[in-house]
Amino acid sequence: MTVLELAIFLAAYRAKHPPRFEGVLETLSAWFECAVPRKVLSRAILKMGARGWLVADGDKLLPAEAGRRAACLLVRGIIQLLDQGTRLIDVALMLAVLRLTREELEHGNLHI
Repeated sequence: MTVLELAIFLAAYRAKHPPRFEGVLETLSAWFECAVPRKVLSRAILKMGARGWLVADGDKLLPAEAGRRAACLLVRGIIQLLDQGTRLIDVALMLAVLRLTREELEHGNLHI
């Protein structure tokens, strides 16, 4: 799972209602603070569907259990990578944010 795919999954996972392509595009553009090319997003979503990480419901995207497991593994890995004593960033703050995401992924309920 790439950074883009993780962001796509989290956008679908956190949405109160299954998002449409445009909603995911808008969310990711805000998170990344730049325009995400439609073609890049479309390719990533298709790839994620083929891997069973997302499920299409008409024009809406639903997170799948396989995607939750993959995303959870990545968030755990990010926490371990950040917590190596480099002190290049505010590790405590980042860990707090990422632990929230990890808890959300480990104990949350999917929309399916």
